[in-house]
Amino acid sequence: MVMGPRQALHLVQPVLAVLVLIMSVCSLNPDDPNVCSHWESYAVTVQESYAHPFDQIYYTRCTDILNWFKCTRHRTSYKTAYRRGVRTMYRRRSQCCPGYFESGDLCVPLCTEECAHGRCVSPDTCQCEPGWGGLDCSS
Repeated sequence: MVMGPRQALHLVQPVLAVLVLIMSVCSLNPDDPNVCSHWESYAVTVQESYAHPFDQIYYTRCTDILNWFKCTRHRTSYKTAYRRGVRTMYRRRSQCCPGYFESGDLCVPLCTEECAHGRCVSPDTCQCEPGWGGLDCSS
């Protein structure tokens, strides 16, 4: 069965809606102090117009009796044509700063040693429960 453009559009629209929803729900907040950003380049295919040269034949009056006083001339003319091109664009990309990892839409601190009786409050820094101490809250 051959699918027409309308049927294809009806299939694509829900997929795009879900992708937009996922991106909006699971994106990092650039104002979060643990979120760093950098510029990233990406390529976009665009259709661009350009002046395409072509040879145009035209006739003028002349002294050539064999051609009924009509001479053939050539000139370069231009018409608008289209081609696909690649344009480099730039966007700001958010990511967790060093020492943090992404969990859902948050950047949470990473402790290389598990905080046995406490919680990780900043990279490699545990906050111990009362009565516990040490770098990993195990003593």
